[in-house]
Amino acid sequence: MVFFQRKPEISKLQIRGRVTSRFSSTTVTSVLRNRADEAAEAVFVIRLPEEAFIANFSMKIDGVVYPANIEEKEKAQKIYDDARDRGQSAGQVKQTSEKVNSFKVSVSVAKKTFVTFELIYQEMLTRKNGYFEHRTSIRPGQIVKTIDMQVAILESQGLTEVNTSWVGDGNKNDIITIHDVGEIKLKGKDTRCFISYEPTADEQREDSEDGLEGDFVIRYDVDHPKSGGELQIVNGYFVHYFSPEGLPVVRKNVVFVIDVSGSMNGRKIQQTKEAMYTILDDMREVDFFNIVTFTDITTTWKNTLQQATYTNIQRAKKFVKSLTALYGTNLNEGLIDGIQLLQRLTENTEDSIHGVSMVIMLTDGQPTNGETRLNVIEKNVEQAIDGKYSLFNLGFGDNVDFTFLEKLALRNRGLARKIYDDSKASVQLEGFFDEVATPLLYNVVFNYPEEIVEINSLSQTTFPNYFKGTELVVTGKIKKSHMSNEVLEMTIGANSVETAIEFPLSVETEVVPELLLHKYAVDDFAQRLWAYLSIKDMLQRRSISNNVTEKDELKEKALQLSLEYHFVTPLTSLVVVKPDEDKKEYVQDEINSLSEEREVQPSQSGGSFARMASQIQASPVRGPGRPSSQNLAKRKQWKSFADGDPHFMVNVPQSDLYVCFNIMGSFGETYRLIHDPENGITVTGNIIEEPFVRPGKLKKRSYFGEVTFEIGKKTITVNPSEIIFDGIHEFSWDYDVSIGSPDLSLSIEGHRFARIYVGENITLVALRHAVTGENIMKVGYMGVYIENGQGLSSKVHGLIGQFQDKEMLVENESIRVNEDFEVHATIKVESRQVTVTKQYRMVPALAQKQPCWFAGDNAAGLIDGHHTDYLQKQI
Repeated sequence: MVFFQRKPEISKLQIRGRVTSRFSSTTVTSVLRNRADEAAEAVFVIRLPEEAFIANFSMKIDGVVYPANIEEKEKAQKIYDDARDRGQSAGQVKQTSEKVNSFKVSVSVAKKTFVTFELIYQEMLTRKNGYFEHRTSIRPGQIVKTIDMQVAILESQGLTEVNTSWVGDGNKNDIITIHDVGEIKLKGKDTRCFISYEPTADEQREDSEDGLEGDFVIRYDVDHPKSGGELQIVNGYFVHYFSPEGLPVVRKNVVFVIDVSGSMNGRKIQQTKEAMYTILDDMREVDFFNIVTFTDITTTWKNTLQQATYTNIQRAKKFVKSLTALYGTNLNEGLIDGIQLLQRLTENTEDSIHGVSMVIMLTDGQPTNGETRLNVIEKNVEQAIDGKYSLFNLGFGDNVDFTFLEKLALRNRGLARKIYDDSKASVQLEGFFDEVATPLLYNVVFNYPEEIVEINSLSQTTFPNYFKGTELVVTGKIKKSHMSNEVLEMTIGANSVETAIEFPLSVETEVVPELLLHKYAVDDFAQRLWAYLSIKDMLQRRSISNNVTEKDELKEKALQLSLEYHFVTPLTSLVVVKPDEDKKEYVQDEINSLSEEREVQPSQSGGSFARMASQIQASPVRGPGRPSSQNLAKRKQWKSFADGDPHFMVNVPQSDLYVCFNIMGSFGETYRLIHDPENGITVTGNIIEEPFVRPGKLKKRSYFGEVTFEIGKKTITVNPSEIIFDGIHEFSWDYDVSIGSPDLSLSIEGHRFARIYVGENITLVALRHAVTGENIMKVGYMGVYIENGQGLSSKVHGLIGQFQDKEMLVENESIRVNEDFEVHATIKVESRQVTVTKQYRMVPALAQKQPCWFAGDNAAGLIDGHHTDYLQKQI
């Protein structure tokens, strides 16, 4: 979780985990206090599960939430460095290593202030040794007054076993494990599980003087169908889990290739022997094996594969014990000889031994004799294996060339594991051989119908082996034209003991398991899991590719998915900067540079649209490229708006405070947002709804699907597809263009903003929210903003407009804070008193949050009259 290099006081540590069909999302909230009389930088190292991606990070300073933006790593670093140089509070989240899942967060904390950090990370739980493991690292470095951990697990296949444990760090070779920690509650016919862990200060002290130092571990398993597995479809994305049980065990043929060269002398050769003892003990009697050792020459233990009987295992251990490390390292020859031995002994027609064949190499990966060029060794090994066997590499020592060993293994249907100097090899290898010890199937292929499934969207569909206690997972997309009223029929083909076997499966594309709609379900879990596995696959393929063009293409695809789904990967970082209100010139420079980028350039596309745009472009008095510097500065304020579900936030100029509320409108209703009779301005928004009810909700989300600006005798209609000016000129969002006169002009900018300028002192904005991809669950919608309301009259009204000239007062004696740190108060609005709650609402136009006082019940008491009074009468 979080390890603090410094030790600011942590007043609260809250962890909320949700697991939906193996996909885990964990939110960590940490409240820190800097008691010092000066600002201090807190540097954190965040340990995450090995395969997790950070999905979001934010910090709350002085009551304002600053969410992070995800950027390409180099760009994020520059943003962070520039902010630090200007003396601004800034935070950065980046992966510090592609191989060790450790992330760094650096934040400058002002004196005598509280800072709240919120971090979200996501991962897919993989099945190993017959169970899934959810592991949360908790190392705050001090005793924390409140540690509150809650985890909800939803598995529609049914939970067969759930247990918890605390795994303390202890000494390097003495890990302390305490079982049955926390509280477990099973519900819903064992499809839902809720786990809580709230250690007291005394319990934390029992672990160490510095508080908790270890991992909270949840292990569970589910029911596993014997057919084609479990295929779940949500919003056009599917996840397919395959883990059949009750199959006969396939024989395993293993050749161990052991490096006994001089570089392995000392600790490495001792660890190698420990590793071999552990692996040999895990062999089953039906398996066959042999041993090859290499220095600058190669030695074979036996001439044939040996059955893993007790006697042969003891003989093999005796041989391993006698090994000494001498001479040079001809890794190429040793590995090739081992592969050829396996090939010769398994393909002998007179003594054919069928089953899963593999090579396991133990080395420090440093060739010094014979062929030493790593790229040539890769080519030779790949050519010798020819896709028939799997290669597993164990790398020893801190200076091992693990990148080379991992690439070599991944290119040959295997994996690699690094064995560190500072602990026993037997402990580090625990579970490694178990994962590959019991093959049940080999040459497994998932076949999906091309007419229903987007084939190029599929993750890995061909697997060399399926081992007992593991699970194969495939994700993909359903074609948009086949999302409803279709039956997806597919098969899984594989080889078992001396026979081929086929697993059929049939699933309705429109049926979503009810459990996936539960309030604790991870939002869009199937889509995010698809993105997660796609990125993992692209990064792995990039790491093993020798083609420069292919590596660049895979990097670009992985980067775009990382940015789209807000994942911190080796290619991206999250960066958050607290704006400095004392440095106006920086904001102005930024705005001017943006305005220069948005200047309308002559169209090169030709056609009627280009000709029309050139004819109606507004005069230089005020167009999209050159608004006045006064209006540019105000673009960063966004005083009042209606956006989202629909969410309203308004600035009350007379009282210098922000209030916010929701209006729960229904499909087809049109609300009056701004009405200023003196200026002849009326702005209305028409309600649309999403097509489906979201998980855990009682009704569909609603938005403003179209907004209409009536300015005098002119009408401007804006929706996510087009902008219509005065019923004559129609524009798409693909072009930056302006139209109008100094009294009324329209500016379309950046595919998102439609700005309406009324005179010199009124600027209204329609913000476009388009649907990306083919997500049938979502709809495009609009937001409405008052960017500059100085010219609005005192008679302005409407759901937004009425607050421009209204006085409100927060009664100080009413402010109170409950045990969950929620702030409540009472606002006096004319003769009315309204109960409100302090919230931090996102301002979509700025992608950052703003504190406001929230009034519930459709803003009852906060607005004049009832919210239905603002419905526009239909003609």
